[in-house]
Amino acid sequence: MARARLSPTMVRLVVAVFVLQIASSVAAIAFLRTQMLDVVGADRVRQVIDVRDDLLAAFYDGGREELDDFVAQRRGRSADPLVFVAVTGRNPPLLGNVLTVPHIATPNRIVHVSIVRGRQQPLHGGIALATDLSDGTQLVVGALTDRERRLDLAFAEAIGLTILVAVAFAMASALFLGVTISRRTHAIAETAAALASGDFAARVPVEQTGDGFDHLRLQMNQMAERIDQLVAQLRSVSGALAHDLQSPVARLTASIDTALAKAQDHAAIEALQAARMDADALRAMLATALDISRLEGGTVADRRRPIDLAETAADLVDLYEPLAEQSGATLAGTFAPVTVLADRELVSRAIANVIDNALKYGGRDISVTTRAVPGWGEVAISDNGPGIAQEDRARAVERFTRLDNARTRPGGGLGLAMVAAVAKLHGGSFELSGEDGLVATLRLPRI
Repeated sequence: MARARLSPTMVRLVVAVFVLQIASSVAAIAFLRTQMLDVVGADRVRQVIDVRDDLLAAFYDGGREELDDFVAQRRGRSADPLVFVAVTGRNPPLLGNVLTVPHIATPNRIVHVSIVRGRQQPLHGGIALATDLSDGTQLVVGALTDRERRLDLAFAEAIGLTILVAVAFAMASALFLGVTISRRTHAIAETAAALASGDFAARVPVEQTGDGFDHLRLQMNQMAERIDQLVAQLRSVSGALAHDLQSPVARLTASIDTALAKAQDHAAIEALQAARMDADALRAMLATALDISRLEGGTVADRRRPIDLAETAADLVDLYEPLAEQSGATLAGTFAPVTVLADRELVSRAIANVIDNALKYGGRDISVTTRAVPGWGEVAISDNGPGIAQEDRARAVERFTRLDNARTRPGGGLGLAMVAAVAKLHGGSFELSGEDGLVATLRLPRI
């Protein structure tokens, strides 16, 4: 299953999306508030101007008496309870719907004022427009803006609630986006890791979403298919080459044997013997390469039977113990009985290859251990030699790979590749580990 955890990069992406969503929501709400207040303010200014024009028309038509009657009777649009009117500059001033009005020094301009509408009432905010009349008085027309302030407060409360809801939805959507992207990218990354480890049958699950990820998955699978075909062709070619070279090598060995039988000169005999040893090594290498190709292709006969892994490992320790003593090494074993389903001959060759590898390149103390773990039987061969660097361990089990410390020793770089092929054929695994020295562990299905 693809991992759904958020990496630091995905966390930054989630936070960025979240911040952008919140910022866009706040900007949209602030813009809407500003537009609303501008519209309401413009309507209020227009209302003041319209009332002022009505009063001026009354003054021009009937003089001060008509204006006084218009104000006192609150006719027309001046009847709005939010509208107040005053005629100042005379004693006493004429007031309509207002108790006091401050003097306005700048006529014909909308200004903000504070007024008192009645006794024991608080100050009210409003806007007012003053117009100087021809008789020396001043006509003041205004409207209260308390309702706009209450509307602004209500809108602010709505904005707060909206932001809370937006934060919740933005966080949820950002997390969903981050988890979705993380899950899809991890699925692709895990398939790439499987391909890198040699599992060329790995494919990315296709979801048919039609998005960029679906295109990436399709291209990834096509690439994996092509790699699988190329590797299969390479294995086929190497297997065919190893098979075809067996006959020429056999003829070469026969020719060397014939020459050895007829040679009289001591130097010629030594040269032919060296050539025979190289021919035998080449023949063994070709046979091993052919066996690996058959194992990897699954063309070997199924000879798996329940075997005691401890007994098989102990037989090989007994077999290699004299060779270890001859090379100055100590070969010991600790065997816990464990039954596995395996081909005894192939498992024996695999264990022998690992022991032989330890004798060639490992330290002086070599240990073979068998144990039972849940679902598996393991045989581990460890030594106290220089080991294999962490970055080289994956290459060490590939065919024809020889590390720098092995290039001066005889061999074809096929021993550990053979072990890996045997493990894969049995549905098990083979891994290299260890800090001081090397531990090679062959894991097989337990019964």
